[in-house]
Amino acid sequence: MSEPTLESLAREVAALRSRVQLLEDREAIHRLTREYMQAMHDARWDDAVACFADEASYDHGILGELRSKEDIRQFYLEFMPGFEEAGGWAFDMLTNPTVEIDGDQAYGRWFLLTLLIDPDTQKPAWSIATLDYEYVRQSDGWKFHRNHCIHEHMLSPYDKGWGAEGGSKVSEQTNAAPQIHFEKIRAQGGKQSPGRRTRSIRGWTVPTLDPE
Repeated sequence: MSEPTLESLAREVAALRSRVQLLEDREAIHRLTREYMQAMHDARWDDAVACFADEASYDHGILGELRSKEDIRQFYLEFMPGFEEAGGWAFDMLTNPTVEIDGDQAYGRWFLLTLLIDPDTQKPAWSIATLDYEYVRQSDGWKFHRNHCIHEHMLSPYDKGWGAEGGSKVSEQTNAAPQIHFEKIRAQGGKQSPGRRTRSIRGWTVPTLDPE
């Protein structure tokens, strides 16, 4: 076995640095997402907003399209407290993450199961969604850039589940959010059309429209 040269050692060190950077970036993205979910759980809405980049957007699917950081701030500081005041309650469980990193950008996919209280009926319900999160590295770390929430089932009654008997519906409380979030939904008679991001999803109830 030949002795290593300075050139081969330099290549090995560079490869190790790249692998360590990838691991650190993936952990930072996981941590950002965990901190965001903890802020949501604790109703720390300003902390949740701080997880988004200044040029961020969030397509919430059936809950509406947040087109700017200001829309995102309004959603979390006005709609979410209104949801709670109406008797709504939610416990989110995020799982099965996959994260792909490309330089200063990254893409993550997560599964979300939410146990909640429907503010309209005050009864327990389920919500099931797939989250497609796009991240961007900024000077102060990784941030959410373009988020997409694909609801497979929304507000399925706890006792009936997410099958045909349970069905899925949208809470009346969503009407309290700014109208800009619901322009596309209302323009289509209250229903959305499948978009590019939905075609691999099987057996869902409410497709999400891709943002223009």
